Amino acid sequence: MDHNQNEFLIEIEELIEHIFADLDELRARNEGGRARRELIDRIFRRVHSVKGSAASAGLEFVSGVAHEFENLLGEIRAGRVQIDGEVLDTCERATDMLSESLSLAASGADEPSRHALFERLQAATHAKTKEVRQSDAIPKDIPFEIWQSLTETEKQRLMNSVAERRPLFVVNTSFDLENFDAEFFRLKEKLANFGEVIATSPAVDDEHSRRINFRVLFACDSDAQAVKSAVFGLGEIAFKPIPTNEQPGSPGATGIPAEPTAVSVATLSNYVRADLDKLDGLIFKTNELWRETSTALELLARSQQASTPPHEDVERLTDNIRSRFIRLEEELINLRMVCLAPTVQRAVRAGRAAARLAGKEIEFEIGGAEIQLDKLLAETVADPLIQLVRNAVDHGIETAAERARAGKKPRGTISIEAVREGSQSWLKVTDDGRGVDPHAVAEAAVRLGIRYEAQPDIERSLRLIFRPGFTTLTSASDISGRGVGLDIVETAVEQVGGELRVSTKPGSGTTFAIRLPATFGLVAVRIVVSNGYSYCIPAAQIVGISENAGTAATDQVQQVNLRNLLGQPHDLKESSQGSHLVTCEFIDERPAQNGHGKTRVGIFVDRVEESQEVLVRNLGRHAGRWYGIAGATELENGTVALVLDLPRLLSARSDV
Repeated sequence: MDHNQNEFLIEIEELIEHIFADLDELRARNEGGRARRELIDRIFRRVHSVKGSAASAGLEFVSGVAHEFENLLGEIRAGRVQIDGEVLDTCERATDMLSESLSLAASGADEPSRHALFERLQAATHAKTKEVRQSDAIPKDIPFEIWQSLTETEKQRLMNSVAERRPLFVVNTSFDLENFDAEFFRLKEKLANFGEVIATSPAVDDEHSRRINFRVLFACDSDAQAVKSAVFGLGEIAFKPIPTNEQPGSPGATGIPAEPTAVSVATLSNYVRADLDKLDGLIFKTNELWRETSTALELLARSQQASTPPHEDVERLTDNIRSRFIRLEEELINLRMVCLAPTVQRAVRAGRAAARLAGKEIEFEIGGAEIQLDKLLAETVADPLIQLVRNAVDHGIETAAERARAGKKPRGTISIEAVREGSQSWLKVTDDGRGVDPHAVAEAAVRLGIRYEAQPDIERSLRLIFRPGFTTLTSASDISGRGVGLDIVETAVEQVGGELRVSTKPGSGTTFAIRLPATFGLVAVRIVVSNGYSYCIPAAQIVGISENAGTAATDQVQQVNLRNLLGQPHDLKESSQGSHLVTCEFIDERPAQNGHGKTRVGIFVDRVEESQEVLVRNLGRHAGRWYGIAGATELENGTVALVLDLPRLLSARSDV
């Protein structure tokens, strides 16, 4: 795929995200009116842009889907198809298909059959619920010249304004030819602040050849006198009201014709878009760093030629360069970061669609969507998050009747929350549904031929629901029940170095939490040595360091040896207790800690070395095998060190 096609992919991807957001707003906006029409127009324009960009990039199928989608939106704009839940579902499904097809095009995969979608779009387009006779809606006194110049969209706007009983005016104005374009633009801007400019009709003034006249068809949302005052001084302007209080009928002698007019996710690319101001700043800082580095090298070379110690200016410049390089590195890393909101919104849309399919009333709550994640990570967790939300809809939330019997409100709640705890991030999906029932899990296990001889309990039930092919449903639904779900979610999360956890209370609900890895990040660490190897502990977790400390002096905190935590052998030449005690404080993840509160632990190490600010890299799909390791980094001396994740390390080795 060449560079130009990648640019088109990025442009189309952004347009699709905007379409998703607009459809969410359209679903929430139940009332009609101008604002809703403008929203529909905006969606139409964006789908049209997707069609054009896809055609330019050679993505014929994406362009085809957009074309059918555009046809449906055209009928909606014309008022011949009414917006209801089914039509909105079709629009969202079409947008999903655009997104999926874009992903397939980026990866070079074959496009599956979309025949069902095309049929659904075409059926919705031709299901005209409102055949409108324009002559039945147009007031008599619309000037014939204006009517003749109206497009189908403008005619629909006019009929909408009449139906909404908005005062209509023909605004007659005249401008000099030399500056008519700027003056007319100012007039339209002013009018748009007080209503809607439906159409304009220019005409040359026969008596004044150096002037041009305009007739503007204007629907007013405000007091007419306020509009006239606002446009006063913008030229020769006259307002002529159009009576709309007469009975609907033919426009009479105007000759207007009476006939009705027939008219989930793979990475799209390795590209990210950056703010030009940020890029300019980075270029400027890089240039400054280059000049300072050159100056420091020149001073150092002079001192070496003169056989004198390096000048203090060299040391000052060196410290400044090191600090500024770290800041520059941090800004470059931030270019990879994207807001999590689009990913969360995709999951919410999937959840709402599943709820409608299941006939359940569910309220979706969102928290922390403003958190920034690495672009690749945000895209990778999108599908697991969607699956968890759909699972909560189908398995978690009960039917309204079941909730009533359980003494719950009929409307269920599913919350999607993003949480950042230090360098770690979590995605949590929580429902207030039935929870995981150990007895139901046990019955399903027996039905699937899995031996379950022990007494049903929560711990074993939670292990079973992640087993491939396991489902508590006796038959497959359109949402789930095929035994493909949580095991796939767990595998996908682990492949990016994350972890999936679940907690539940029968009858009260369930929480699934995805623990996300850090892909890239600058972290201040303290280097410690154990059994001859260097490790990094985040400086933010360290509250104290003691040399030659014994247990008696620190019996107020739990004490462990890093060698025991890492499974290293003890060297008889060195103290089995270690020569330094590093006291750390963090949020403990072990179940024994109620509420996951802060805890302090003393870690005995062989040696403590200097502090550094390091670039931590994630271990990717291998991270699952390195439990308790947050990532790896290259130290200033060129050696590679592992960055410890003490909460997980202690949680995994709670026996030490």
